[in-house]
Amino acid sequence: MKLVFLTFLCWSATPSLSQADTRLVCYLDVKAINRTGDGAFSLDKIDPFLCTHLIYGFTSDMTTNSDSYGSTGIPHDKFLGPRVKNPTLKIMASIKSEDLKWDHNSMEKTVNTTVDYLKKYRFDGLDIYWNMSSSNIPTTPFFFALRNAFQKNGLLLSLALYTETTAEVTYFMEIIPNYIDFVSVLAYDLTRSTEQFWQADHPAPLYSTRSRNVDSLIHYFLEHDMPADKINLAIPMYGGSWTIPASSKLEPPLSATWGPANKHTGRLGQIPYFEICSNIRSSGWQVYGEDDNSTGPYAVSPEQMNNKFWVGYDDVDTVTRKSDYARNIRGLGGVTVWDLSQDDFRNICGKGPYQLTTAISRTLGIPRAPSLASSVRSGLSHIMFLAFAWGLYYRL
Repeated sequence: MKLVFLTFLCWSATPSLSQADTRLVCYLDVKAINRTGDGAFSLDKIDPFLCTHLIYGFTSDMTTNSDSYGSTGIPHDKFLGPRVKNPTLKIMASIKSEDLKWDHNSMEKTVNTTVDYLKKYRFDGLDIYWNMSSSNIPTTPFFFALRNAFQKNGLLLSLALYTETTAEVTYFMEIIPNYIDFVSVLAYDLTRSTEQFWQADHPAPLYSTRSRNVDSLIHYFLEHDMPADKINLAIPMYGGSWTIPASSKLEPPLSATWGPANKHTGRLGQIPYFEICSNIRSSGWQVYGEDDNSTGPYAVSPEQMNNKFWVGYDDVDTVTRKSDYARNIRGLGGVTVWDLSQDDFRNICGKGPYQLTTAISRTLGIPRAPSLASSVRSGLSHIMFLAFAWGLYYRL
């Protein structure tokens, strides 16, 4: 009888498992730290409990052994601050594939240098932002060597990928799952192809019959043997912007030219979400939606010099739907966001900081930080339960 009771006691005292295997990978564009005005981002703005993985994009060639990270001029250790508050948060460095200097003759040196860099600055792993359009297709031996070295040192390895339907890329997708922990499928800018250069449309529609869409891209990865649990669906924290004549129709697709370079990011034809919601709130932009509700909303500015600005974007409802799609429809490993500095991190729009990323985190069931009061209550309840249980045990 006592043995049965002890078994029950041990089971009751063990914390239940959360959705620890579900990933929310959050990029931070480190260039945002050098911005000014509403777009200026500081490291203390990071919510350490919002994501499971935090990736800083981008560092430079790791052989330079710089004292600071990327283009920020900030010492590496400053970037590890969020992990002090949340020790379970994984913090990774990211490098673009064209900056990862390697060839067959220097492969071992590159791998060793990379591991030394990550260990020295206490990162949990490396993310490679692989530009497939550059025909920079890696070889199997390179990833084999990288993976072996990372496993020996307890380091994570991930990729961020666009895709091209070439034989080389297809082969790469079929072999790479053996060597990585996860891949972020960059399912946005899907209407920026040459054929649609002059056509305004949604940059990341979940379903659409007009162009490439998120579902078809994810299906492409799955049918080429990428395990679902290693795939993260990447969601943009920005909208695709276009300039249209004031007399133009508004429903997509419509003839247009790219919008201007953004004052915060410098990116042509892109607007951060915090600026979109601010324009809607304070600058008279009007919001519209399509009947099937599968592509996301679009917003249109008031007339300016015979033109209007048109932007297709993801709102809270859209990112919630995409997160549910990733988790429950396709059974993916999680979601990736690009990037935190373009979400409404300052709560400019009055709906809470990081409203898009928070909606994703909530939908995926990412555990939030317990409050001090709830932690104390939980601890006291646990102690009282054990005291009662031991008293009952000795009476048996």
